[in-house]
This record gives sequence, structure tokens and C-alpha cells, in this order.
Amino acid sequence: MPMLRRADAQPESKGVDGDPPTQRSFDSVTERCAPKSGSMAEALGDVGVRAPRSSGAPPSLNGTAPEARGHALRERANLLVRRNDYATAVRDYDEALALFRAAGDALGQAQVLMDRGALRLREGVPVQAVRDYDEALTLFQAAGDRAGEGDALRARGFARAEEGDLGGAVCDYDLAIQVFLQLGDREPLKPRAGSRSPTSDVDGLVPSEQQPRARPHGAAHGRALKARGDLRVRLRNLPGAARDYSTALALFQGAGDRSGQASVLKARGDMRLGQDNVTGAARDYDWALTLYQATEDHLGQASALKARGDLRTRQGDLAGAERDYDQALELFTTTRDLLGQALVLKARGDLRSQQEDLVDAVRDYDRALALFRSGFERRGQAATLKARGDLRRAQFELVAELVSVAAADASDLEDALSDYEQALALFEVLEDGAGQAGVLRARGDLARIQGDLGGALSLYLSAKRLLEVSGNASELSATLAEIARTHALAGRAAEARAAAEQSLARADRATSPGHRELAEAVLAGRIAARQEEGATRDSRVSSAPKRYERERF
Repeated sequence: MPMLRRADAQPESKGVDGDPPTQRSFDSVTERCAPKSGSMAEALGDVGVRAPRSSGAPPSLNGTAPEARGHALRERANLLVRRNDYATAVRDYDEALALFRAAGDALGQAQVLMDRGALRLREGVPVQAVRDYDEALTLFQAAGDRAGEGDALRARGFARAEEGDLGGAVCDYDLAIQVFLQLGDREPLKPRAGSRSPTSDVDGLVPSEQQPRARPHGAAHGRALKARGDLRVRLRNLPGAARDYSTALALFQGAGDRSGQASVLKARGDMRLGQDNVTGAARDYDWALTLYQATEDHLGQASALKARGDLRTRQGDLAGAERDYDQALELFTTTRDLLGQALVLKARGDLRSQQEDLVDAVRDYDRALALFRSGFERRGQAATLKARGDLRRAQFELVAELVSVAAADASDLEDALSDYEQALALFEVLEDGAGQAGVLRARGDLARIQGDLGGALSLYLSAKRLLEVSGNASELSATLAEIARTHALAGRAAEARAAAEQSLARADRATSPGHRELAEAVLAGRIAARQEEGATRDSRVSSAPKRYERERF
């Protein structure tokens, strides 16, 4: 069953969904968590679907006049989309489009194409969505519908971002914003010199006496700005994103659109969390949650609860995080959002792993993986397989370090390697270099603890090459620290020192303290070479790389 990909539910770890724009990324989740290009529903203006889907049969259209039948088919298709019956919805859209073409109704055609483009995005085929939006744009322009033109540009920008054409997406968003500016939806007035407002200072809002007058296209203008802000976060233009979010928030306020305000606050919270502005992110999430509750937007509430759970996990409030995840999971289940459920289960599995509740963690990962697979969401599958592999590897390593490698359970090792192999294959298909590197480094750790220093070094070096391309400084620093340790254990002091120096030189604020300390320990000579390399190697499962050539640092 196809699922709506929720980009605003961000990746759980950097290097999977929070990579530079050269990596095709999944929305966090994140997680990390910068958003990609915003929620699919927000970006396409589909913000009215909040209640569970009805189970009644779509109405019959027999005996309806042709043009009226076209409108009815479009409405029925929209209903079918909400029930995940995409195949029947496509047939209704196609028939409606043919009827409007026969009647010469350009606007009818354009509206159907916009809806069908949104469905193509839900199905994960942005190339076809771009084609539908192209045709809709031409029809809106021919009919002189400037508001429709702006909406089509915004939707096409989102589709282009989804297919990786970030430059084209930026152009479309800029054009859409210009259209709405020409329609009279100007940016909010700046505060007068010397004036102060607690709301303006704290949350970037414009005081009520300084807000723009309500304008007919203010909400659409706000959605275009919010979409561009999301893309600017993805492109690491955070000052530009902050400006777009502030302006969009004021426009949504002026239009009385509380759902729009909530969507911006959630996105700004994600951005602030990525900047380690935990206080600002918490305030935005709390406010977004209040607005989503006021509008009875259950999907919005679930998304905000998931994000706040991630924040509380980072703060160490694991009990509070688990409460948020449990509530989010209940809401996603009520609204039948399978991907939302999968993302929360993955996050809760990570949380339970931190709590050393290994049985429940594996259970959450298993459920998440099944849901990701049911929706053909490969990035979610890869991230979950990597996390489950890490958990199984940790179980193996714990026994190996406390007792001996021989005493460790071979099934844990075999299961971890199986998870890593599957995750690696998925990340390769996704062309996610940072994701591949994360798996290779984990496999390198396994090889090292088994005593296979040569195999470990080969895997670490393969990860290093991928990270040098992706530009992920913190992960590259961590990998260099592991290379340094491996050289030190093998008795290659010069190579170890060189790798440790590079690790510290590449370190940034996201580099873990543990890897900084590891590099410093290598430089201080506190890691001694093993007397007999490979003496403790476990021969039950080969850890040597099969697909990656060996090379020296």
C-alpha cells in the first residue's frame, strides 16, 4: 500500500536524513533534524484532511451531466485518495480531465491536474507530478488565473525538490512568491523604530497593530514562503529560512489560518533544534501543538508530539519523550498514517535502546520495519535496519568485551551482519553516501572487536571515502578517529598519529566527545598495540569486507 511521505517527520540521526543537499534525504525525520521540503500535505495545500477516513462507498455518478460529472469525479477521486485507493482515484482523475477537455474548461482541467500531481507525489513519482504541474501552470496562465499560477508554481517547486532538482525548486518558489506579491499580499510591515513587543521579540511575530490587512491570497503566499523556508533549511541557508518563516507566520496570522501558523512553528522548531536552540525549539513545538489541538488537526498534533519527543530525548527527559511518542503513535494510528506510525516506532525503539530495554526496542524496530516495507519506504527501512543492527552488535560486543569473543552469541553477530548488509544495499540504491558510511563504520567496529584489524581498517577507509564526498564533517571526524585507533592497535604509530590529527582538525560541534577523546588518546600514546593481531578473532562469522578493496591510509 503506497504511503504519503512525510518530510516534516524528520530523520532520527544525522547522516541519514539530515545530510547536505548532495544526498537524497528522507524529514527529520530527522531528526535531525532539519526538514527537507516540508510536509507533503502542507506543500500541496492539503491541510483540510484531519479526521479518520470514512468507510462509506463513493457516490454513484450515473445520469450526471458531463461537466457536472467532471467536478463530481474530481471530488470522488479526492475522497478515494484519502482512503488510499490510489488506482481508482487515478481513473476518476483521468476521466474528469477528459470531460473538462471536451467541454473546453481550462480551469477545470488545471484543478484536476493539480490534484493528480499531488497523488503522483504521494505515490513517490515526482517526475510525473512535475509534468502535471507544468500543464496546470500553462492552463492557469492562459486563463489569467494568477492565484492558480502561484499555487502551481509552489506545487511544482515542491515536486522538483522531491526529485532532487533543488535549483529548479528555488526558482519556482521565488516565482510563486513574486506572483503573490503582485496580487497585493505584501510582506508584513516592519516594527516602528523604538517599538518593542514581547511577542515580536520572542517569537518573530508582528504585533497586531502592525500586521498586514487580511488579504485574499495571504495563506497561499504564506505556504509558498514556508515551502521556500523548508528548502533553504535543506540548503543550509538558515538566515534566509528564518526570514521566510517569520514572514509566513505573520501572513498566516493575518489570514486567520491557525493550521498554517502551526505548520510554520513546527518547521521553525525543527530548524532551531538543528541549531541546538533547544529552548526556542521547545517553545515552537508547544505553540504548534496548541494550535493543532485547537483546529483538531490530529496529524499535525502527532507530528508535533513526535518532534517534541525527539527534543526531550536529546534533553535526557526519556520519560517525557516516551509519553510524547505514545500519544503520537495513538494519533497516527487513529488517522491511519502508516508512515507516521513507522517513524514514531523507530524513534521509540531508539529511546528504549538508550534505556537498555532491548526486548521492547527490537519489537518496535520490527514493527517499524514492517510498516516501512508495506509502504515501500526504502530510506525508513535502511535507517531501521541500521538501528536494529547496532542494537544486536551492542549485545554481541558487551559479552565479547566482558567475557570473550568466543563466549558471545554467534546469532547476535549473524543477525547484526544481516541487518547491515540489507541496510547497505538500500543506502546504495538511494545513493546516500553518508548512510552507507554509517553502516560500513559499524561493520568496521565489529571486525575490530573480533580482532580482524585488517578487515576493520578496510571498512573504515571505505566509509572515509564516502564521507569525504558527502561533506559530513562530524561523521568524517569520527571515522578518522576509528582509523587512528585501528592503526595504533596494529602498531603503526605514524599512521595512527596522522589519522588522529586529521580527526581533530575535521571535528565540529556535532562530533561526539567520545571520538574526540579517542583521537586525543591516540595522540597521547594511550592505545597500545596488540601483541598478536587477530588472536581473539571469531572464526564463526567472517567479518572481512567482500565488496570493498583494501587500501592503506
